[in-house]
Amino acid sequence: MKLRLTSKLFTTLIMCLMIVPAIAGELEFRKLSEAHRDQFLSLTNWKRSIRSIHHGGVRKRQVIYKSLNLESDFKSPAKEFSSVLESFYLDENFKCERFAIYEFMADVTGIRPTSSKCDNHFSTFIFNQMGLVEISFYTNRITKISYLMASNGKSAMSRFGHSMFYVSACKLDIENCPTRDQVEFVLGVAADVDDLSPGFFKGIFGGYAAKIDFMSLAQVKQKYNYEEFRDLYQYDLNVTGRDKRRFISHALNLYKNKDMGRYKFFSANCATESYKLIRAAFGHTKLRSNISTPKGLLEELQESGYVSTKKSRTLKEKSKKVLESLALLDVKSFEDYLLLEPSLRAAKAQMFHHRHSRQDSNDTSVLHAFVFLETMAFSTENMNLLELASKNENASIANEFEALASEYKDWYRQSNLLLRQGKKPKANDVTNRIDQFYRIHFMHRVERIKEVALNIKTTKELIKDINKRKRL
Repeated sequence: MKLRLTSKLFTTLIMCLMIVPAIAGELEFRKLSEAHRDQFLSLTNWKRSIRSIHHGGVRKRQVIYKSLNLESDFKSPAKEFSSVLESFYLDENFKCERFAIYEFMADVTGIRPTSSKCDNHFSTFIFNQMGLVEISFYTNRITKISYLMASNGKSAMSRFGHSMFYVSACKLDIENCPTRDQVEFVLGVAADVDDLSPGFFKGIFGGYAAKIDFMSLAQVKQKYNYEEFRDLYQYDLNVTGRDKRRFISHALNLYKNKDMGRYKFFSANCATESYKLIRAAFGHTKLRSNISTPKGLLEELQESGYVSTKKSRTLKEKSKKVLESLALLDVKSFEDYLLLEPSLRAAKAQMFHHRHSRQDSNDTSVLHAFVFLETMAFSTENMNLLELASKNENASIANEFEALASEYKDWYRQSNLLLRQGKKPKANDVTNRIDQFYRIHFMHRVERIKEVALNIKTTKELIKDINKRKRL
């Protein structure tokens, strides 16, 4: 009898040890200030909504919570807070693995239960025109974070602008980092579009996952300034070094885990998710919760004092450069330029270059204009080919392309997972088979694109030779 009593007491004790922390966690979550609750919801990706219910003839407000993480096991933010609280106290690696939420818990509790030293180095790879490029820096050496906003575009998906963040960080773990040892990049929240031909309605109804996207500043300028003729406005954030580290650590945690919920153009877009990043990292009682556009987020940041009303930098759209380049080749518009065969464009460039070089043999202005326009043409021709394949009237061709696109998606997802882990993606012949598909069904288009690429290559080599002669 005594043994059974002891066993029963032991079981009861274990149950208490399991239940009490959970109850305590729920109580602690309810005790948080509204600002802290909102910050925790942003850190852990919960959505809060309020609905009216009628009970016994009385109208009441009911708060509904929904986790936006696709793989979340928590039924309420209070349950997750309980789990986080336990990890905060007991897990020695918690600080290094989830620095932003560790700092939040330290603010809430007023204590720091661990003094673990973290490896603050981070590296990943991004795709650009040169292939794979590594971005490497120390998360505790962030020198600048700026709100970067693209102006409105012409397409339905870009009519409200775009929200991003410009980041400058040190490649070495040193204070007072000199400019030569800094790396600059752009990160933002975007739809994880793994389709070869993106769908507008999929973007509206949550057909794509949301993700943190890394880009070089050169890529961003190429996309918005040169290809879409949109301005970029940079506003430096007025935040402390600790806040910068919290921001970048939270963004990197989202980047690695890749579980941010669904991307929706109107309700979970670049602006709303950028706002959540700021709320999660900084928290602020003045920040409201109805941001939906990039311009609205800018106004909120200005009103709260996070950024100045004056831009720190403007990267202007390059329509003027396009017009100047077209004028050098005696073409009225870029549309007219595309109608010319690549070989004829190259001949015109050579003719006008020779005219200019009679006055100055070192003048490469026409050649630079030609490379610039051909680079734009290369991008446009590729997009046109993609659209032609994905929306082809021949059902057999369209189905074959759809199968290749599906395989490409799987490879792309796996490659992104490896990139997030700082590893190079594995080679796959799916891109070669897509190229073969293009050659079989759209040979003329492929040859045209190859001609454009050859124009760019040979003209760049000619410019290089002329520059060499200058130095002699």
